[in-house]
Amino acid sequence: MPDYLVFGGCLRSELPFPELAEAGDCEPTWNLRLASLPSDEEAEVLTDSRLSASCRIRVSRYEGRLRFFHSCAGTFEFSADGSDIVFDAERAVDTNAARTDFVARLLLMCADQERVTWLHGSAVRIGDSAIAFVGPSGAGKSTLSLALARAGAKHICDDTLPIEAGNPPVTWPSDWTIRLHDDSRARLASGANSVRRESDGKFIVTHESIGTDAVDSGAECRAPLVALYLLAPAFPSPFAGDGGTCATRRLIHPTAAMPALIQHLKLGILIGRDYPAKTMKSLAAIVASVPVFELKIVRDWSTIDEVVGQIYEWHGETPSRVASSVGASA
Repeated sequence: MPDYLVFGGCLRSELPFPELAEAGDCEPTWNLRLASLPSDEEAEVLTDSRLSASCRIRVSRYEGRLRFFHSCAGTFEFSADGSDIVFDAERAVDTNAARTDFVARLLLMCADQERVTWLHGSAVRIGDSAIAFVGPSGAGKSTLSLALARAGAKHICDDTLPIEAGNPPVTWPSDWTIRLHDDSRARLASGANSVRRESDGKFIVTHESIGTDAVDSGAECRAPLVALYLLAPAFPSPFAGDGGTCATRRLIHPTAAMPALIQHLKLGILIGRDYPAKTMKSLAAIVASVPVFELKIVRDWSTIDEVVGQIYEWHGETPSRVASSVGASA
């Protein structure tokens, strides 16, 4: 069975995940097996709801095992400690949807929630320190982080950003993949092998395919986080009143940064009762140690070199390579 790096752990799976990067020589954190699951009629039903006329979700628990049924995807069952997972492939309606649901939401239930705050974001390392970009899908996180890596930074992670509070807080690779829209892929990674994700049409490229000089190699690479950038809604070029500046940032006070970051937490399908309190405590520790900025960038392929140069300047560095016409539209 192949092993994959995901959520900073190792997934050993009988179900292939072409959109994940394989990890060799690792002890599995989770084992995903294919098997038929018996009826759960005697199980305790935790939730049973309809998302639409044709789509239903049911979560049940029996003898410590947790079962997740999605009528549009498939059925997964988790052991009490989350390390053993069974997927009933025979009942799967859409295997592509099942894979996406598993990685995007279900496996997050089993990831480290005690020490780690998981955000919808990307990160790169400039010099010895990491900076991260947080925002909704389509805000430009993936493209901007890869553009920085093409200019000499080291790409750390994409889409799933782990942060461990500390002095200072640190981040590290959660997986070895980058998710790009077609225009960004064409500009940034046209020569890289990619897999198109059916759920949203994005193309998945691996760290290996974009070159080892652009990435932080190894799942254990940990870098101190020195800035969090909250990507603002896109603006045309130039910004009104900014004299044509291609990138501007504004420091956000920690009391305002907290609710802004809450919107970008990655949550599993179920969370424990104490999760909100723990998360607020972790976020408070992070924003107390790391400055959070609102970042506005011009959404124009012709200005990305200037955007990259400005971010490098803010962090006391000079790009070692020219970004060369890469885009800001992930």
